[in-house]
Amino acid sequence: MRPAGEEKPKMEQGEQFLGGFAGGFLAKGGTIGYGLYATTKRLIGVNVVKVGARSFLGGQMAGFVHGQLIPTVSADESAKVIEELDEKKDFDMRKDQISRIELKSPGLLGLGQMTITTQLRQETKIGLRHKEAYQRLKDLMQVFYPEVVAL
Repeated sequence: MRPAGEEKPKMEQGEQFLGGFAGGFLAKGGTIGYGLYATTKRLIGVNVVKVGARSFLGGQMAGFVHGQLIPTVSADESAKVIEELDEKKDFDMRKDQISRIELKSPGLLGLGQMTITTQLRQETKIGLRHKEAYQRLKDLMQVFYPEVVAL
């Protein structure tokens, strides 16, 4: 995992944007307002509060691209979205570093959670503040890396 501020890798050859979303349904640490995006090669987290929701992905609603969780985009659009995500990322994690992605749905009284565990057993946790966030991430992770998803 690379936190923001470390060297920014260039988009890998063959890397394509898969999808993602941002907003108040997601939280990381004490920050409510987070985004999680997937490419064919990695996951990218964005602290939307830090980067400014209006400037993020052109101020698009809920951080969607083309208003969809998993949009169909051209190679050029994909490259532009990945470039913006790289500029504004809080972290990124390569697919080959991930050993497990666990999703727990929010209950009546509690928050849900997504825990991404690396091969080195480091964990990144993202709070899910609404069942809609759980469903969206479940759908996205099934496209991104279904072999390591635990529900």
